[in-house]
Amino acid sequence: MKKLLKWLKSPKSDFALFIVLLILANLAAHNAFLRFDLTAPKSYSLSKASRSIVKNIEQPLNVRVFFADNLPSPYNGVAQYVKDILVEYKGAANSKFSVNYMDMSKPENEAIAREYGLHQIQIQEVKNNEVGFKQAYMGIVVSYGDSIELMDGITSVDGFEYSLTTKISKMISMSDTLEALGSGEKITLTLYTSDELASFRKQAEEALRSAVNSANKKNMDRLAFQVVTPAAGEVEDLVSKYGLPRLNVQGRDGSSVSAVFGTVLEFGEKFTLLPVKISRVLFGYGVTGLDDVEETISGALEALLSKATKIGYITGHGEVSLEQNQNPYGQQDFSNAANFEAMLNGMYELSSIDLSKDEIPVDMRLVILNGPKSDFSESELYKLDQFIMKGGNVLFFMDGVIAGQQDYYGNVSYSPNTVNVDRLLEKYGVKRGQNIVLDKNCYTQTDRQYGKMNLYWVPVLQKGSLAKKHVITNNLGYVIMLMNGSLDVSSAIENKNITTTVLAKSSPDSWTMSKNIMLNPNMMMPPSDKNARKSENLAVLLEGKFDSAFDAAPELPDAEGEKASGSDDSVSKIESDSHLKSSVQKGKLLVISSSSVTTAQLLDGNTSGNPIAMLLLNAVDYLNGNEDFCTMRTKGLSLNTLTVKSAAFAKIMQYFNQFGLVVIVALAGLVVLKKRSARRKQIDQKYNPDDERRIK
Repeated sequence: MKKLLKWLKSPKSDFALFIVLLILANLAAHNAFLRFDLTAPKSYSLSKASRSIVKNIEQPLNVRVFFADNLPSPYNGVAQYVKDILVEYKGAANSKFSVNYMDMSKPENEAIAREYGLHQIQIQEVKNNEVGFKQAYMGIVVSYGDSIELMDGITSVDGFEYSLTTKISKMISMSDTLEALGSGEKITLTLYTSDELASFRKQAEEALRSAVNSANKKNMDRLAFQVVTPAAGEVEDLVSKYGLPRLNVQGRDGSSVSAVFGTVLEFGEKFTLLPVKISRVLFGYGVTGLDDVEETISGALEALLSKATKIGYITGHGEVSLEQNQNPYGQQDFSNAANFEAMLNGMYELSSIDLSKDEIPVDMRLVILNGPKSDFSESELYKLDQFIMKGGNVLFFMDGVIAGQQDYYGNVSYSPNTVNVDRLLEKYGVKRGQNIVLDKNCYTQTDRQYGKMNLYWVPVLQKGSLAKKHVITNNLGYVIMLMNGSLDVSSAIENKNITTTVLAKSSPDSWTMSKNIMLNPNMMMPPSDKNARKSENLAVLLEGKFDSAFDAAPELPDAEGEKASGSDDSVSKIESDSHLKSSVQKGKLLVISSSSVTTAQLLDGNTSGNPIAMLLLNAVDYLNGNEDFCTMRTKGLSLNTLTVKSAAFAKIMQYFNQFGLVVIVALAGLVVLKKRSARRKQIDQKYNPDDERRIK
């Protein structure tokens, strides 16, 4: 022991101790390392959504990376990025998450890649001053239980985290979400029924209890059912809290009392109202909505706990079609929203809803109203209004003008769009201009006959025209809009219950037209009076609790064909007042003043690098509760573009980047050389002025 201590104190042990120190330092750094992401969009850091998903997985999830070795630039940068971001996933995940890097120099691994369905891609390689091509694998396989998802042909880092996280999220089933809940946590299904409606209680209770027992077999016994009989003084509180219909029950003796009857699925602060209600049937009153209640509970449970995937698409009023049709001349139709639906299909499913016939399902959090051209009926407007009052979210694409017929020369005239949805929007705080916004900062194209033409109705929005601090737009460098009208949100801003955000607006050099609109670039000029130009709102977001556009529920015909589980004639009359005067849960409304942005005129089916596609996807994610996905999608550095003031300024900056930097470096070198020569002369003059050995 003495010899060991003596050796440790002597210089002979320095090298050995240094090696031990390095080993210990590496072990410590391996388990506790720090990384700093200094990029503005946090391109090399995981978002909150990604961390949450991989942290809570309950079954083994494996990521196999099939990337060829020695990839040329820029593909080697993509491979390094994928490796770095997977390290972040691994660090945030629990022990169920694993990553395997497959050695693609081995033939057996190439065979595995082919079995999974990965394909080699052709990449360009410069070697020995010669340009050649090689085939290489650049893909990922994610397996979770019996599910397998592929990410093939990864040639860009743009949107990689978003794609991977959404695939993992889709693979994780409802059982995983339920397993993540604490052992004592329950999702509660409550039947609220007043004593005055006790005759309806038994039939509803039996059906609901049976449905909950069946649902528990599929959902790990996490549902609890209870029946609550509220006191007379609690009826108003329940109506206000959950939006349950208030029932005015009149007995045989003529007395009348307020009562409540409804079913609420609740977990934490979130809840969903099931369509189980008392309705008028042939011989009195009965409970409707019990026939398919088990399916209703399953859908509501999915919407309550997980990310909703079903989105309603309103039809029946001339909305933009989701179908891609050929016109009579065999040319492609660019006026449909087929590409819009296709880009949403990666995570969402659009379901058409005809409000004249259908109710909005309880498992939908978001509906889209895309370019209506005809008026809604009173009942249709009311259904949409009450959906919002219950906490539903709506994405409005509202045109300021609609196209008319073409003239002999092919010119199209436009007229104001007077659809009566304005009744709702103006009540919520948005006044739509029946006009078109024209912008001097617009898209230009070159014509062989006329030369450069300014398409003033296609504004190009730079960073200054987008909301810098909102996740929908904060990482977008620019956005191209099309055929927008103006939006006035001054009323919404004054409402303290609503948070208003202007997501996109035109440049200060924009103006509007509402009469004699003919979009011919050769016949249009900006107003000479600069006071006639100002910025206009093109996309606005409203969040909070809204007031209903209806003072009371409109008189609607009794439901026909609804099946009731029974009827009761012990009461003389039941008047239902389910009208919600204000929101019972916070909702979100996003209004974009054009439906053309959803058509093939701007959406070509390729979402990567297309700013308007990014904005629309971000909008749908945000309204559907997936706001963390917005940041992931727009992490691509390719969207960080310069703000272009004018074409002349852009040309100046181009020449500066090509030649100016070289000139500046050369001048800096000459200045440094001149200073060094002057300093050398000063030293010589001070210490050795008579030395003749210096070279003149």
